[in-house]
Amino acid sequence: MMIYFLILFAIVALLVLFEAWMHILVRYPDILRLFSRRLQNSVSYLYIQGDRKIMQFQEGCGAYSPDFGYTLKPGKFVFKEIEFCNEYRVNSLGVRDSEDALAGPEIIFLGDSFALGWGVDQEQTFVKLLEKKSGYKTLNTSIPSFGTVREMVMLRKLDRSKLKCLMIQYCGDDYDENRLYYQNGNHPQIMRKATFEKTIRLHSKPKTYYPGKYLGLKIKKRYREWFAKPSPLSQGPPMSHVDLFVHVLKQNADLLRDLPIIVFEMNGINQTNTFTLELRQRAAGPDEPPFIRNLIILDLTEDLEDRHFYVLDGHLNATGHRVVADLLVKTLAKEGLQKDKVCGR
Repeated sequence: MMIYFLILFAIVALLVLFEAWMHILVRYPDILRLFSRRLQNSVSYLYIQGDRKIMQFQEGCGAYSPDFGYTLKPGKFVFKEIEFCNEYRVNSLGVRDSEDALAGPEIIFLGDSFALGWGVDQEQTFVKLLEKKSGYKTLNTSIPSFGTVREMVMLRKLDRSKLKCLMIQYCGDDYDENRLYYQNGNHPQIMRKATFEKTIRLHSKPKTYYPGKYLGLKIKKRYREWFAKPSPLSQGPPMSHVDLFVHVLKQNADLLRDLPIIVFEMNGINQTNTFTLELRQRAAGPDEPPFIRNLIILDLTEDLEDRHFYVLDGHLNATGHRVVADLLVKTLAKEGLQKDKVCGR
């Protein structure tokens, strides 16, 4: 009988040690960075699932929009997490930029939380760093979780009278939004006000710690991996990220056909360039319209390293934003799009 008690005691002790170790690593990311990528990814998953707040669905940070489902809330607010604390200054459109930036921007950025500058101060974003380095007037319209569809809706609402270049940041999370748009006959799926308000109430609740929290998250993850039912197949043949991205662009050809367009992929610390490589191949096709063939496609995996990202949160840190800004400035120069030259293709 004693042997069973000792075995049970050992199992409980190991589980307690696991929970305590995960709790320490989540609270002290500088310690986590000393360990392997595999462990970092494991702890980051626990943080994202159990602790990280969703900015746009926090009371005082997000605002309902009938055109987009939500934007950021105009005015000022502070968004704080374990690895950062930043003030957000939001204009009347609901994007993280000045009111003056809405009038005649020369470079417009479309994207999600990565281009928004989640985790860094406004002046540290690659958008504002590029503005200082290039001399162009920029406008950052990026909003967390926006896909290509809503980014194009956003572009239609902007002053494009002085626009010289468009920059689109793609993320793998854009896929579902772009897929639904395609499946629904090129109609955007926009969150209703009641859904937004319910989501705000849900996500604004404090994410407190309780004993066994991280162990429970691990068990749930394993359960889903082992026993989750496969999702039903979508209608029609499967489409890739690039298929859907290009489809959305083609539906907005009237906006894009005469613009230099720079596209780059950003998915966080676990980078891939699958989308980038496939898009380059697709854009080279002779049957594509000129504005698709002329896309300027960047591969950021060649320059961004793990140290350029927050180890828990996965977004770019200030150093990473500087790297991206320098790459974009070099790209403008390479493509003959310097401020003192005529921007055209």
